[in-house]
Amino acid sequence: MDAMPPARHHAAWRELIDDMAHAADQIHHIRSAPAGQDEPDASPVRHLQLWPYVLAWAERSFIIGDLAGQHRPVSPPLSGEELRLWQGRAQAAWERGDLDTTDVWYSASNELITLAYLVEHGEQSVVVLAGEVGSEQMRVLGHYATVSEAERAAPPPVPAGVLRPDFAPFQQQPPASEVSVAELIRKVDEAQHTGDVYMALLDAVDDSGFSRGPLPRLGDLVDRAAKFADALETKQGQHSAARLSVLARQLGALREEIELVAESLGAGALPPHRTPRPVFHVAPTPPAPPTTPPAGPVAPHPPGPARHR
Repeated sequence: MDAMPPARHHAAWRELIDDMAHAADQIHHIRSAPAGQDEPDASPVRHLQLWPYVLAWAERSFIIGDLAGQHRPVSPPLSGEELRLWQGRAQAAWERGDLDTTDVWYSASNELITLAYLVEHGEQSVVVLAGEVGSEQMRVLGHYATVSEAERAAPPPVPAGVLRPDFAPFQQQPPASEVSVAELIRKVDEAQHTGDVYMALLDAVDDSGFSRGPLPRLGDLVDRAAKFADALETKQGQHSAARLSVLARQLGALREEIELVAESLGAGALPPHRTPRPVFHVAPTPPAPPTTPPAGPVAPHPPGPARHR
């Protein structure tokens, strides 16, 4: 870090490095401590002691890994006529939609670095770009045949930022008590009365605080994505953030509209002609013939032979 150009995030990186060093010291101390007579080396107690420090390394070690890969040679940037040539080709490819981004990171000089495929006349090359793609500050650092060559020649990446400084990707999350969309769809498929559909719709938009439906949670997702896009601090990111914010507000309006429609369903039941389809498609059995003759007038008995005295 001492060899890097000064940047406002270096103080935070140094704090993280010190924090990781402390965690490493604690891991070595716990692992090297002699176990008790009745305590095996891999005991649950020792695992519980190690867990917070190992978890910190699992969640934050990308900082150390990216910084450790900083000191490697890079190719010199283009200059002169070659720079002007490739600058024009990249700008033209961007305008016609033939500049396909494949990877993005920040360099130690706090520049946005982009690897992109440049397609021209049916041929493809990989360019290393500095600055936001499509902006006036975009410039070509080099051009290569493959992505691996471009990665080796480009300025190495520094640790990327996080949206929330207290993020903990491996922290155990409480089990979700919210009903899933698949379960709500099943409720509607099984419904025979409007009351069941009414409850499924209300469960989908519920935002009471005790439980949250899929639609409010989708709104949270879109709103969080808008914050991420805005935090990119690029023109394209700000444009996407504005669009996502509008969508989040539309989801809020959609939630209110669904509540109104659910209440307007009224009381009703599906008509009986909507019968379930047979499972085995067996031909219906014809009705059985009656076992006794139908009742009716009694016919007279024919005369029998004469009896002789």
